[in-house]
Amino acid sequence: MRSAPIPLPNEPRVIDAPRQQALTERHLLPAARPLMALMQGIRSSLDPMLQAAQPFKWGKPYPLGQCLEISQAAKRRLRELNPAHLTGEAAQGHAALAAFLAAGGHMHQVWGDLRGEYFQNAFLAGTLYIDVSNDTVVPTKPPVEILPFAQARLSPVADFAHYTRLANRYWQAQVVPNHLLPELAPYYPLFAHIPGMGWCLEADSGYMVALTHSQGFAPSRAVLAAEPMDTTLFAALAQVLGTGGHWQLAGNATQGRELALQACDAVAVGGQPLNATLRAKLGQHIAAVNAHLVRTGMAKAG
Repeated sequence: MRSAPIPLPNEPRVIDAPRQQALTERHLLPAARPLMALMQGIRSSLDPMLQAAQPFKWGKPYPLGQCLEISQAAKRRLRELNPAHLTGEAAQGHAALAAFLAAGGHMHQVWGDLRGEYFQNAFLAGTLYIDVSNDTVVPTKPPVEILPFAQARLSPVADFAHYTRLANRYWQAQVVPNHLLPELAPYYPLFAHIPGMGWCLEADSGYMVALTHSQGFAPSRAVLAAEPMDTTLFAALAQVLGTGGHWQLAGNATQGRELALQACDAVAVGGQPLNATLRAKLGQHIAAVNAHLVRTGMAKAG
């Protein structure tokens, strides 16, 4: 029998669907209202802290654009929650979720393309889609949404072209190939200008890194094979990142395109496993690049 493919980090896909559906029907669906009460209570308890920590993101007031921050905070709160402090339906919801997990149910954070409109972070509990940041694009929506995963229409991002289309639509971003930093291009093949944020290296997503790695960096090659980066933009980014002293920059966009494609071939042949050490190293690289763009003001340049 052919085994199912190993899921990518935060991939929106139900694993072992028949068993998860049975456990969902046994433990979660009968407790639909209590489960909603639990999640609403968690979200309302987090709002004051999260709003104080980041009142605005990309020029937009909380909670707009903060689905990742809210989801991560909810994940921590749920893990640290003392059920003895819960009462009423929230306590019932926690008990139902605990029984579901104890019986072998899966619950994990997922990320993907929500209905072709925007990127979204949520949770997948068995076969239920649980979104505790449902109001981060349209603030008039209820903060929490729970529905069958099949109805949620949260799809995996297929490649960097898909990522670019959604970034254009959701963020109104300008996205260009990374022909400046060829060593990082296999893993981070794009630069994007996001209104309110500025220029950044993309995509800062464990899912996207794992996706291109799992396909021999073909998704990265596809976008890096485009026409060379605009020479004026290349020069501006090169001037800023050249002051960081930490990265090897291409001499020009045409050379950078060739070097980036060669780098994709090299890492594909090298076959370095995408283990925790490499993930951490890559995360440090993209964080350093984007932090430098912020410090030098390029992150606000148009």
